[in-house]
Amino acid sequence: MELQDQIEKYCATKVELMAFREEVAVQFGKVHTAIASTHVEIAKLETKIATMEARLIKWFVGIIIANATISLAIARYLS
Repeated sequence: MELQDQIEKYCATKVELMAFREEVAVQFGKVHTAIASTHVEIAKLETKIATMEARLIKWFVGIIIANATISLAIARYLS
């Protein structure tokens, strides 16, 4: 009797194991969903960064052209 009581106390039944397995599967599903949403957010950020990078490059090129134009105009005026 004592052995039977200990077995019932410390060992899980097949039904309990199946319920636990289902619960773990649900939790893994939630984790995979969270990871997928994180990947989507990262992709959005990469797009924003690429857009900002393109803007900065265009701005730098514009500033360089403007500086060159002003420098040439000053050089012509002074010479």
